[in-house]
Amino acid sequence: MLTIRNLISAGDSILSVIAAFVTLGAAFASAAEPSKVDIGHLNLLDANGQKHSLESNSRRTGTAFVFLSSECPISRQYIPELNRLQQAASSAAGEVGFFGILSDSSITRQAAAKFIDEFKISFPVLFDASGEMSAIFQPDHVPEAFLVNPTGDIVYRGRIDDLYPEIGKRRAEPKVRDLLDAVNALAEKRPIPNPRTTAVGCLFEAHDANGPEKVTYSRDIAPILFANCVECHRPGEVAPFSLLSYQDAAKRAEGIARVTESRQMPPWRAETNYGHFMDERRLTAHQINTIKNWSASGRAEGDPADLPPAPKFTSGWRLGEPDLVVEVEAPFEVPADGPDIFQHFVLPTEITKDEMVVGFEFRPGNPAVIHHAIVFLDNSGRARSRDAETPEPGWKTSGSIDASVTSMIGVWTPGMTPRFFSQNVGVPFDKGTDVVLQLHIHPSGKAETDRSKVALYFAKKPVTKVMSRNPLLLGSLAIEIPPGEKRHKLSSRITLPAGLTLNSVFPHMHLIGKEMKITAVLPDETIVPLIWIKDWSFYWQDSYVYNEPVYLPEGTRLEIEAYYDNSAENPFNPQSPPKVVLFGNDTTNEMCFALFQAVADDPGGIRRIGSVQTMILEFNAAPISAGSRALIMAEVVKLFGIGRRTASAPPAGGNLPSQNK
Repeated sequence: MLTIRNLISAGDSILSVIAAFVTLGAAFASAAEPSKVDIGHLNLLDANGQKHSLESNSRRTGTAFVFLSSECPISRQYIPELNRLQQAASSAAGEVGFFGILSDSSITRQAAAKFIDEFKISFPVLFDASGEMSAIFQPDHVPEAFLVNPTGDIVYRGRIDDLYPEIGKRRAEPKVRDLLDAVNALAEKRPIPNPRTTAVGCLFEAHDANGPEKVTYSRDIAPILFANCVECHRPGEVAPFSLLSYQDAAKRAEGIARVTESRQMPPWRAETNYGHFMDERRLTAHQINTIKNWSASGRAEGDPADLPPAPKFTSGWRLGEPDLVVEVEAPFEVPADGPDIFQHFVLPTEITKDEMVVGFEFRPGNPAVIHHAIVFLDNSGRARSRDAETPEPGWKTSGSIDASVTSMIGVWTPGMTPRFFSQNVGVPFDKGTDVVLQLHIHPSGKAETDRSKVALYFAKKPVTKVMSRNPLLLGSLAIEIPPGEKRHKLSSRITLPAGLTLNSVFPHMHLIGKEMKITAVLPDETIVPLIWIKDWSFYWQDSYVYNEPVYLPEGTRLEIEAYYDNSAENPFNPQSPPKVVLFGNDTTNEMCFALFQAVADDPGGIRRIGSVQTMILEFNAAPISAGSRALIMAEVVKLFGIGRRTASAPPAGGNLPSQNK
């Protein structure tokens, strides 16, 4: 194969090489070139196998991507300048991310790593093995720079600077530093002086390595699995098998292709671009097609030089040394089979002064059986009273907590990256508070034990925002779903009497839930999408943390819409034949809730919203039969702990009191 490197070694002058292989684009790309890119959900490996989550772009001022070549002379000559630009970008206001991209089907990952080492490249260089990034950005030259703002708009595209005004001519110093000017303008929130310039460099060769006959495990499949799947699919974790080796993947190729094409895996239920969240576990259509092609074309292993290093996983606390660690007091015995278990534990603490929690990290004692965990706080003693009702440590439920606790810290799911709360937010932790842990446990087929831990991190300086002790609750209690109904609708809304900021949302339904959509309508009727799950699964519940906290001003309406399938055709329907389904705490009952962790503009703002009061008023007005109403009221008392906090019970057969207690 004739390459630039061959020509150079053959003794040709650098100018003749440039003349032969370098071209200046005479005109801008066609109108089809992208103006916006969807990269927030991408997890990609660099040439050294390090994983990079591009969702971090939404929390930065922006991110620069520069397509490079290991052979193009101009691209190579720009490396020192790009190193300097990366330093400038990282120092810019709000920080601008900086990545190189090698997207060349003729270079192996091993050769790419050697090139990066030899040229002492100081910024991460993504190895675009299958042409994923080139398909998104559609470069026409190398080097070519793209600057993306937090919402995915390409705000600059083109040359790095004007060092090369035309073919064969090179200035001693550039007069205009286009990429640097664009980075500074974006960081300072100024208009970018020249958002589109013509790149000077070698023509970018369109990636052709994704045909069915060319897809290999080492180059194309392993990077996808390592970046998106092996956090769970490795020995000792919750997934049932490992995907760390070629043999692991090859023997399951057809199944992997099927579950990725149907988007069962990776498990992520939220719809694209209806809310933007951290740690989105989504594959692109390009990645799914790559897996499908590999499965259908012989499952080639490929060149070992293309294989990224096996990923390394942190063994210690990922957020650093915690201020407090609490642990389930004795190993919990998990049976070999049977239904999923929702087990609750009270974990006492010995904190002698009030603190502010600014982060938490959950560590499953046995990752093979822990499906998810919810961490609560309780300083009322009600969780201890509930625990005392059973002889063994903790208590079981069918999904709800069945105890009224003080506040919620957060949710853990496999593969989740622990983080401190954003924007200097803290959660009050009073002295004498207990940690209450709900574990969703999935029997593995053999008897197991678990002893999970929770680490808490306390503020070292005053926090500027205090998260509400109790989540903001949106939903409905008026659940009476007739048998045979395939799309039963529930809806509810509340109007905010105070401004607040949403940090996360935890949607919740049970087995016959099918869809949930939550929207905010601002006072000027602007729609703010919050989350939409079109294909609900009780077994894949998650807490969705917003990439950027969502501010909603006073007067905003929060609206929830949910649908249920109580037909015989629903494979998840626990009743055969179908029966009337009511609101309740068991999984055979139903719920319709969204729990938001939120920070109100003023103290007590969440309490003033009165979301439970709104649900009770809607329940009292709903056309529900008298028998169903009494059963639902009993479940409401269990869920909200009304009976545990008051001496009197609600009136039998009557309405619930139309106020919070």
